[in-house]
Amino acid sequence: MRLFVPLCVLVTSIAAAQTGPAGVGTSATNVLWLSADSGVYSNAGTMLAAGGANVQQWNDRSGNGRHAIENTVGNRPNYQTNVLNSKPVIRFTAANNDRLVSTGLTSANQASLWVVARYTSLPSPNPGLLQGSSTGNALTAAAGLKHVGMWVNSGSTRPWGRGVRSDGTQLEITQITNTAVGTSYIINNDYAAATIRQYVNNTAAGNVATDGTLRSWTDMCVGMQAGSEGWNGDMAEVIAFNTSLNSTQRLFVANYLAAKYGLTLGTGDIYLQDNAGNGNFDHEVAGIGRTTATDLHTTARGSSIVEISKGTHTGLADNEYLLWGHDNGVLGAYGSSDFPSECQGRLRRVWRVSEVNASGAAVNVGDVDMTWDLTGLGPVVAAELCLLVDTDNDGFFADETPITGAVNVSGNLYRFSGVSALQNNRRFTLGTTSMGTTPLPIELVSFTATAETRGIVRANWVTASEQDNERFTLERSTDLNDWTTVLELPGAGNSTATLSYEAYDREAPRRMLYYRLRQTDFDGTSTVSEVVAVDLGIGWHEQPVVYPNPSTGPVVVILPEGAPAATGFDLIDALGRSTPVAFNAIGGGSYRMDVGDLLAGTYLLRVLSGSGEEAYAVRLQR
Repeated sequence: MRLFVPLCVLVTSIAAAQTGPAGVGTSATNVLWLSADSGVYSNAGTMLAAGGANVQQWNDRSGNGRHAIENTVGNRPNYQTNVLNSKPVIRFTAANNDRLVSTGLTSANQASLWVVARYTSLPSPNPGLLQGSSTGNALTAAAGLKHVGMWVNSGSTRPWGRGVRSDGTQLEITQITNTAVGTSYIINNDYAAATIRQYVNNTAAGNVATDGTLRSWTDMCVGMQAGSEGWNGDMAEVIAFNTSLNSTQRLFVANYLAAKYGLTLGTGDIYLQDNAGNGNFDHEVAGIGRTTATDLHTTARGSSIVEISKGTHTGLADNEYLLWGHDNGVLGAYGSSDFPSECQGRLRRVWRVSEVNASGAAVNVGDVDMTWDLTGLGPVVAAELCLLVDTDNDGFFADETPITGAVNVSGNLYRFSGVSALQNNRRFTLGTTSMGTTPLPIELVSFTATAETRGIVRANWVTASEQDNERFTLERSTDLNDWTTVLELPGAGNSTATLSYEAYDREAPRRMLYYRLRQTDFDGTSTVSEVVAVDLGIGWHEQPVVYPNPSTGPVVVILPEGAPAATGFDLIDALGRSTPVAFNAIGGGSYRMDVGDLLAGTYLLRVLSGSGEEAYAVRLQR
């Protein structure tokens, strides 16, 4: 097994690449991107995996860090798994005024708002989906301050929306499309220079003329908006651009969302590789193409590792589109077997393309450039990369001729130029002619070390695959020159599953420490991870250490070195009530107490000194 720790796993941007949803927009124009399958956190700051917990924070994927947050416990929506095409959703309840708010967005005179949503019932008057307002007005009830937004009319069940011009004029989008409770929809409000248009499942659903002077907005409220405008239902994805999308870009975003959530578009449903009969290539769909000479999109990557661009190549005509998505296979070559004899391995992830016109008929967009971001995939020799395309469309790569000639354009970016083999329905993936020098793994996904208490450091690491892995060795150093073995753990041998490991250094000296992970194969060869630092010096112990924390039973409190002996401990609850806690001194400035009888919650632990005055205060969670 070759051990690699990426500095940043698969998130390095291709320069000027379109890395927004469906490969549309950059962080400058895609100002907010929330998807329920990424970065959802509970009240306690824990990333959610199982359903049922309430949501405090929904992280922004756009690269702007404008996370949607709700700090009032009673107004937090709920996280539900396996709802839309096996994907999770955020569930909002109108009676609780559930909402999440993102602030500080950069807006302009145009915008495009998207949401994948369904309502479970219709409260009165108008269920709120999205509302963009100026700073501090995300929850406003004033109509003139709801600069952009979309709602559902509780009487007609028709989506509608508002756009407020810079002169304060309110423009309401005509309500056309009837919707049904329990049905999921892709709703888009696009605020262009001359018209505000709404689309439901990519079908035009109303419009109103405007003058292109949309009032600027910086806050986005998701869910309840103005007290009475609460949402009873689910949201799976929310996207905001500070520009109007052209029809080509809108087509790609709609197909990306339809493929991901198993929905059918009313018009323009041209990416068909997400169907079960075609192999469910419904992950991270992106596209390039041209509706007219002035309505086009010629470079796209999205959140995937492959960018496709027309570059300087000709051949793209009106009404021609190329879309691609993958099967969510492992981004690693270990365990793969279907590759030509010229190769030694290939990524187990496979992509498939639709190269069609608006009617779904096959077309040819001409040659394209393909740029792969191989950050985190270990060492790469460009000449050893090979592009594999299933040209006979039989589902296998072993009978194909590898495409070589990749060039390292910068950093971890490798480009195949002038590719003509991508055609409608064909699959493609990336291979290597040498598993020795270009192994294409993601083997060690992460390695961390954190201070638990005085003299104890906890190390965690996760592997995505292991090959011939005999053991792991946790090593410690104080000077980055001499390394001491802390402990060894057996490896999994050969594995293609994600595995998590945990180990403790229980004799860590009190100073700045450095840790690394050594992996050793059965043949004795070994590789080491990057180094991580842990500060156990004096500065780290300026406050008492409490562990375990959270706790349901006994806890140990360790005072800083040289601190006066403790004479008492008080626990203060959220209402400010103080309760003395019995304790026993166990030596070395350490004390033991039992908090098992306390009600669950977060407490302030106050430590009293010999004079009876408060010496320290730390948080304790029960």
